[in-house]
Amino acid sequence: MADDKPQDGGDGNTGDGNTGDKPAGDGGSAELARMRQALAKANAEAKKSREEADALKASIADGKSDAERVAGQLTELKARADAADLRAMRAEVAASKGLTAAQAKRLQGTTVEELEADADELLAAFKPADDAGAGAATGAAGAGAGAGNGRPAGAGRPREALRPGATPPSGAEPEQLDLSKVPF
Repeated sequence: MADDKPQDGGDGNTGDGNTGDKPAGDGGSAELARMRQALAKANAEAKKSREEADALKASIADGKSDAERVAGQLTELKARADAADLRAMRAEVAASKGLTAAQAKRLQGTTVEELEADADELLAAFKPADDAGAGAATGAAGAGAGAGNGRPAGAGRPREALRPGATPPSGAEPEQLDLSKVPF
């Protein structure tokens, strides 16, 4: 008697996706595929809506309106433009004064006049000794170690007194080797 009743819960649904109204043929699987597509589309839209809501919540949590965010971006862009202008001015002044790239980095000032004044001070502080006292420093030495390179004589690298090890010093007579005394 218990086997005479269908196992579908009385509503015609057998639990396998088949409602019992349609046979489980091609029509049922096509409808199932269409329902899965609709479900996937609905899930994607829900995910997108959740992400938008999270973004709005984050912007509200920041406490900044769109105008405040734009103002912050504008301030940042102005600062970047000012820094680029300053780098360009430094490069221009350095090129006009003949400074190296390392010296140009050390220029201080915010206007062209200030940068030029600083470049003049930098050049005066690191001016080669040729102009100031080169005659006195290298005077009689002329061809000394520092001549022609802006350094005083004797300020260069020390001269090495190298001698070959295979020959005797100059002026000394070579020693004669008696081969009969050498043990073999």
